[in-house]
Amino acid sequence: MNGMEQLSEKVGMLMKAETELQSGRCVIKKKRTLEIRASKSCFICTLDMDISFRHLKEDGTALNEAEIYLLPEEFPAFAENLRNHPIPLPTNYSQKLAANPNLVCIRMESKEPPEHFAERLEATLEVVEGIGKQVYLN
Repeated sequence: MNGMEQLSEKVGMLMKAETELQSGRCVIKKKRTLEIRASKSCFICTLDMDISFRHLKEDGTALNEAEIYLLPEEFPAFAENLRNHPIPLPTNYSQKLAANPNLVCIRMESKEPPEHFAERLEATLEVVEGIGKQVYLN
């Protein structure tokens, strides 16, 4: 087993998810089911989280990326726990936010060891999981 395969397996265990190697990129396969309320309607949808890392360097760092969808009421706890996690955000971290009244999309990118990125993200998602009874992580 090479370094990328070992790291992929470790990140999969940290994220409690399956991983897949695709042309030098490790894709973490994780889904999230949300109950979205809009006016008098309720929609339940399962979304793939787009989480991956690539360009693994000899020093153990890689380009980590994630696109996570949250309910608006989950975002403050998500942001707070991401900032205050014991593993601090690296200096080369970027985040973009897109929102509408019913859904928030957060896109994150960092250059750091993938296991740091995965541990911080999984801990933050676990906090968010407890906010609403109708939110499930698969």
